[in-house]
Amino acid sequence: MHLRRGKFAAGCGLLAAVWLMPGRGPAAPPGAAGGVTNFQASFMTWDYPKPADMRRHNIPLGNKARIQIDAWITVTDENGKTERFVLIAPCRTEWVYAADHLFQSPSNEYRFIFSLTQQRPMGRSYTYDGRITTAEDVRKTFSSLQIDLKTFPRGRLLRTGKEINDAIGRNLQVVGRTELRDPKRKETYVLEYPIKTMNFRPESASFQVDTGPLLVPDFQSTATKAIDRLAMAHVCYNRLDKAEFILRGPVSVGGSVRVLDYSDDREYSAKNELFSEQ
Repeated sequence: MHLRRGKFAAGCGLLAAVWLMPGRGPAAPPGAAGGVTNFQASFMTWDYPKPADMRRHNIPLGNKARIQIDAWITVTDENGKTERFVLIAPCRTEWVYAADHLFQSPSNEYRFIFSLTQQRPMGRSYTYDGRITTAEDVRKTFSSLQIDLKTFPRGRLLRTGKEINDAIGRNLQVVGRTELRDPKRKETYVLEYPIKTMNFRPESASFQVDTGPLLVPDFQSTATKAIDRLAMAHVCYNRLDKAEFILRGPVSVGGSVRVLDYSDDREYSAKNELFSEQ
């Protein structure tokens, strides 16, 4: 396992930020594709120090949490500088290690975008209050943060509709990778995500991806930081040169009440690739 580590001061202590990624192993077999993420085995882990006010938490030693990664995205600017962000799976807000009544009430969704240095909340409540979330330094919250992306040892690029149908029919794990280009900002985005739902018809070699949530750039955003220009979305496509996204955003449900849901449909030219675990 290759370990790339960065450390920086966090208050009076030391915060270690770590990417864990597989190193180079034996030569891959012909037709294999390296670096395809095994999302079922990929996690973000943080270490949260003892809070000054524990309220109903029972965490005198602080708390650690491991959360599965739903998707990731890299942002590369015109100078070749690349940032990677991960979207973690959601959970419900809770009172940790309390004696009873573990779920908080009212209940909220805990979901974040993370890099090794930034965090941005993406959870939603019953209704939307109009607040646009922005990123902050992870050092304000955690004493350590680790992102562990595992890859399949024998991932394979699916080059034809028949190969895609065969992989789906065999119930292999399939991963999507989509590349988008923003000519205005001169940035390139690479999205990677597990295929959770796939329509397929072997007789005609037809397929249609319909999956999410994942991270996608919001080309209409004017935010300065790349992490603040990301949106949660689902993706749909049945060809490899374009993709349709439906972005999460405010939706009116009557009167002044709004909720966050998937409602903003956008279609882009794209390079889509599909990989199987073997």
